[in-house]
Amino acid sequence: MEARQWLEIYLEGWRKGDAEKSLGATAPGFYYDDPATGRIQRRDFIDFVEDFKAAGAELANGRMPSPFLQYSDLIVSGTAPSTAWCWWCVTGTDLQGAALIHFDDTGILSERIAYFTSNPVATAIPAET
Repeated sequence: MEARQWLEIYLEGWRKGDAEKSLGATAPGFYYDDPATGRIQRRDFIDFVEDFKAAGAELANGRMPSPFLQYSDLIVSGTAPSTAWCWWCVTGTDLQGAALIHFDDTGILSERIAYFTSNPVATAIPAET
C-alpha cells in the first residue's frame, strides 16, 4: 500500500473513533506523543484511544460525538517519510489542537499532538489539591 493510503486509513479511524482501524494503518515501531499522557507505544494505542473517546464523550454531555474527530487544514509534504499536519477537534466540543504525523509505505510512523485552549494559563498551572 502507498504511504498516502495509510494516512487516509489512519485519519478515517480517528474520524470514526475506530481505534482498530487506525492501529491497522500503523507501522511496527509506531508511537503517539500526547502532552497530557506522554508517549504511547503501539501496544497501548487502543487503550489510549478509548480513554480519549471517553474524555470526548464527557465533554459532549455524555454522548459519543459522531463523527468523533473532524479535521481541517490538512497539509502533506515530503517523500518517504512524509509529514502531514492538520488541525483536529472533537465534534461538538472545544477540545481541539494540531497533529503532526510522519508516515511512509510501511504505515504511520508517529503522531505528535498539541492541544489548543482559549485559556492557556489555566492548563499550564496544575490544580491545587
